[in-house]
Amino acid sequence: MRHIITIWGANFSSEEELVAYVESAYDDDGEEVLPSAFLESIGHSSIDRDFLELHFLSNEEEHTAFIQYLKSEYSSHDSFVNLLPPTMDESIRSYNSILLLSGNDSPYGAVNEELFHIVKADLPVDAPALLASIEYWGD
Repeated sequence: MRHIITIWGANFSSEEELVAYVESAYDDDGEEVLPSAFLESIGHSSIDRDFLELHFLSNEEEHTAFIQYLKSEYSSHDSFVNLLPPTMDESIRSYNSILLLSGNDSPYGAVNEELFHIVKADLPVDAPALLASIEYWGD
């Protein structure tokens, strides 16, 4: 199965502001009526939020711990770690908010498959920075 992990960087004044950025509006029946500012900025109307992680990093220690987490714990696939750009550490340190959004093309039902079609050059100026889009094969 093919997997994709997108790593986004942004700067927010607080963790609450980061969370609000990814929150969609829902009606009384639980149906999404307005996509989040994040979804609008990357040109998508919905995602499976079970595959989204938010990390607010307020100091150097948290940045270092997050980079270690990304390299050793986030994915069980060695292919992911091997494909991280060599400048990933430096890129992450430029932002206090990191969004990890993953997807796959499972034969049992694809998840966030639109991520495979994101083109960095096509993203609007106000979108968060796409630090990496890593595709790999695994179970």
